[in-house]
Amino acid sequence: MTALPWTQPCRTYGWRSWRDPLREAVLAVAVGWAITLIEGAGKDRFPSSHTFVRNAVLALSILILARGLETMLSWAIEQSRVPMIFRTLIYALGAWTGFFLGLLALASLYGAEESDFRFHSFHIIYAASEAVLIACIVGFVLHHNQKRNDRLRRAAERLREHEFAEKELEIARDVQRRLLPPPEIDAGGFRIRARSEAAHIIGGDFYDVLRLDDGSVAVIVADVSGKGMAASLIMASCKAALSLLAGGSRDPRDVMQALNVKLCDDLQKREFVAMVYVHCNPHQGRLSIVNAGMPDPLLLSDGAALPVVCGGDRLPLGVGRNRHYETATIDLHHGNRLLLFSDGLPEACLSDDPIGYERIERLAAGSNDLVDAVRALPGIRLDDDATAVVITRAAPRG
Repeated sequence: MTALPWTQPCRTYGWRSWRDPLREAVLAVAVGWAITLIEGAGKDRFPSSHTFVRNAVLALSILILARGLETMLSWAIEQSRVPMIFRTLIYALGAWTGFFLGLLALASLYGAEESDFRFHSFHIIYAASEAVLIACIVGFVLHHNQKRNDRLRRAAERLREHEFAEKELEIARDVQRRLLPPPEIDAGGFRIRARSEAAHIIGGDFYDVLRLDDGSVAVIVADVSGKGMAASLIMASCKAALSLLAGGSRDPRDVMQALNVKLCDDLQKREFVAMVYVHCNPHQGRLSIVNAGMPDPLLLSDGAALPVVCGGDRLPLGVGRNRHYETATIDLHHGNRLLLFSDGLPEACLSDDPIGYERIERLAAGSNDLVDAVRALPGIRLDDDATAVVITRAAPRG
């Protein structure tokens, strides 16, 4: 374990590092000399070098005692209910003690002046009172300057952390975009058009199109719990696992149940993935659909929207190991469309109320782009990721 240096802030009051008393000593000498010049101006003569040395020694002695006592008693000040009064008393005691110790030091060096130890004289009372007042003023100024520097340092650290986090999120968003397939794909006699918009920098929705060994196509739309980096990592893990599990054109139900077991092993509590998996058979135009927690897909035909309901468990993947998913099968004729979408669209709000699934069905039946249709509603607010994928049969050649 590495020992922390004393230069790291470890107390609220007093000196924080060895550099603090050195800097403040320079300030004390400057204050002593300033007082010397002011007193000399009052007497209309330039002070002697002895006077400069005398006041510098007194200022240093007062500083060391006043700020040193504050440093030693920092723990008591922090626990005090009236820290300002407590510190004022400390500064006063330190100033008085430092003043008389400074006089003793000067007496041993230069000899005592007649007025220095006349305790009933105006000179000594004025000088001691002046020392206390200046010690209090300088002490409070130094303390509040330290607090200001602490705030500036913390603000700069937060700003650096924020900038670093933003850069990391931008990188993660670019990676997430590259993981998604193109928005339009022709594969296995089907045409897939996709639109996905994140509510924040990194979204939890994703879609994928897998070309399987027998020429069929698997289309996936999923919604990962949470947002940010965690959701992005779960998304990448799901995409990688699906590519392996769907290999060999396995039954969609088996793929989903195998993926559910894997996610139950990999995810933490309150982490799950809602997903709809569509296996597209190019020879028959047949779609096999397994739904685990996503909104019911909509079969769009002749201006109508018919929900395709899957049986079995409808809980998302990763919630429990013993889940039984069932397959719904439909024939997708030319001119019909199958719409897959995430719950961010029906949960979009108008006047704080979600627009709901019935309105989504009406919008989907009359629009070629559900995301644009929802965004076109006056006053709409999308607080969640929005994803829509449309599957159609490719027009026959010739």
